[in-house]
Amino acid sequence: MGKNRNLFYLIIILSGALLLFIPARNVFNYYRLDDSTLEEAFRVSGAQAVEANINVYSAQEGMFLNGEEARSIVKSLAYEMEVDYETSEKIENYSDDYNQISLIGQNLLGYTVVIIVNSMDFSNVEESSGGSETDIVLDVSTGGQYESLAVIEKVMERAVNKFIKGARVTSCIIGRYEDEVPDKDKDEIIASVLDSVEATEVERAIYDGMVSVSAYTPRIGRHIEMGRNKINMNIAMRYNSYEDKTYIWLGSPIISVEY
Repeated sequence: MGKNRNLFYLIIILSGALLLFIPARNVFNYYRLDDSTLEEAFRVSGAQAVEANINVYSAQEGMFLNGEEARSIVKSLAYEMEVDYETSEKIENYSDDYNQISLIGQNLLGYTVVIIVNSMDFSNVEESSGGSETDIVLDVSTGGQYESLAVIEKVMERAVNKFIKGARVTSCIIGRYEDEVPDKDKDEIIASVLDSVEATEVERAIYDGMVSVSAYTPRIGRHIEMGRNKINMNIAMRYNSYEDKTYIWLGSPIISVEY
């Protein structure tokens, strides 16, 4: 369970980082076209699937939940994800102005499920404008299975939207190649992946042996707006010399896991 516990805390940190990256609601636009695009793009990469992850986040200002209300949401989401609430590991913190319950467990398919509900009342916080806010995070890691990613996304999104509308969904598939992939071949793989889903490269960054490409495809409905550009696909590749393997991350609309 130690590995899962580390994943638990990492998800909490990354969820917070994602909020910093996409701070305003009107920056994140969401609608649906072709749900299978990310899966199709990954197949073109030719990589062996290692992990698939879906993260759903929703927040509402002006909402403050007491401990029992927060616990009730976690129980409901655990039920939707077919996770046993009672036997799952939980962290709970309750007070007059801050209530949090976090859960990590596994369902019958072996998927790791993390559920986090935070509710904060800022009325007594100095140098704040007051008010309150409630956040919900639902995160599922499916191991190397990614063929049902779109179906799982819909189930998760619907479950979170029952409590707070406007859920934001990010998905990522991680794969690897069994040796070092030369830079030229990395460029060819990325180009093939983009071409397969009619994606246009928007921005490229290369640092510390990592190549990361942001792109836009009309075949994926959700997107974020960075300046004047729309982005809804993110590809990264890096060679791991310790393992002697090359990894690829394919995310939409961005890569929301550590890489």
